[in-house]
Amino acid sequence: MNKLFATLLLIICHQYSLHAQALIQSKPYPKGYFRYPLDLPPSTAGGFGEIRPNHFHSGLDFRTNQRSGYPVYAAADGYISRLRVQFGGGGNIVYVDHPNGYTTVYMHNQSFAPQLAKALKDYQYKTQKFDVDFNLPPNQIKVGKGDVIAISGQSGAVAGPHVHFEIRDTKTEQTINPQLFGLTIPDQIAPAISTMAVYELDGKPFSENTVHQFLPVSGAEGNYHLTQAKVLTLTGAVGFGLSVIDQNSASANRYGIYSLELKLDGVTVYTFALERFGFDQTKAINGYIDYPTFATTGRFIQKCFIPPGNKLPLYPQAIDRGIINFIDDAMHTVEYVVKDVAGNTSTLSARVQSKSPPPHLRPLLKGQKPSCITITGMSLIWRR
Repeated sequence: MNKLFATLLLIICHQYSLHAQALIQSKPYPKGYFRYPLDLPPSTAGGFGEIRPNHFHSGLDFRTNQRSGYPVYAAADGYISRLRVQFGGGGNIVYVDHPNGYTTVYMHNQSFAPQLAKALKDYQYKTQKFDVDFNLPPNQIKVGKGDVIAISGQSGAVAGPHVHFEIRDTKTEQTINPQLFGLTIPDQIAPAISTMAVYELDGKPFSENTVHQFLPVSGAEGNYHLTQAKVLTLTGAVGFGLSVIDQNSASANRYGIYSLELKLDGVTVYTFALERFGFDQTKAINGYIDYPTFATTGRFIQKCFIPPGNKLPLYPQAIDRGIINFIDDAMHTVEYVVKDVAGNTSTLSARVQSKSPPPHLRPLLKGQKPSCITITGMSLIWRR
């Protein structure tokens, strides 16, 4: 019986390992090195990379049962590298540098551990300021994994008590998805897709004047389709978009997705993955979403093509910035593959009838030798 259990466990672990490897990421991250910042069942009120007005959410918001007063623990050995107090923002914040090249950040604390509180008070008296932000010398205040560094609360700009937790690259200060380090949240729910957007770019930059369609989507449990099953007839340069949310098994909150792939006849033409980003880049979210639609309706549509000049490090792969030129009078399949960080996957596909470009565009193409990708056994897709 024990051998059977061990065999089943190995099979499950192997399948989970293969599942985790399927996530799109630029490098592996150490699992088991960091612990959770709270001794509570892991549940979140906000997810990493969640789309919010003017920024991507930069960490995980761990729930604290709607109250303050829980011990906040250092996620690993290290030293207190920075303390910050804000009237708004993150409130009372602790930064811990770790020898493996990462920094953990803990926000919205009610108070600091005694040694940290003394260092803060000394600096506040020295500068005659309450709201301060200062670095401490390396190893002045050392901490061990599991040491109490603060008490949870709701300081700063918050709607309720919780611990906002981040893992950053110490050198670049890019914030990284904590779940890639093994700090997972129970999740067996695939992302839910509600709308597919089609933008007829016609060789022009995206703007509020871009002709578009918002097509309702139906489905459940990872399998989605256009509500009104039909073949889309498209001509020329087209960009696609998606409205999608995610949930996990630990709460009823809505979160953002982890990755999104757009495929044309089985070939990936665009990839988006919320692995890591810099704080100087986060406002580029307004170029990532359909901002005119958000500004007028409050609705988030994620554009699946890259605007010129966008420097977000969230596009691991793209052919022609994800813009597809339909000019070959053939039938094509456009498919989305959407995943959350747990690997739960949802798909959506649509049939597209490509049409030759209108007469006013044909002179522009005459004599040009296009670069292209060949879909074996299918058709030729023009790429400018």
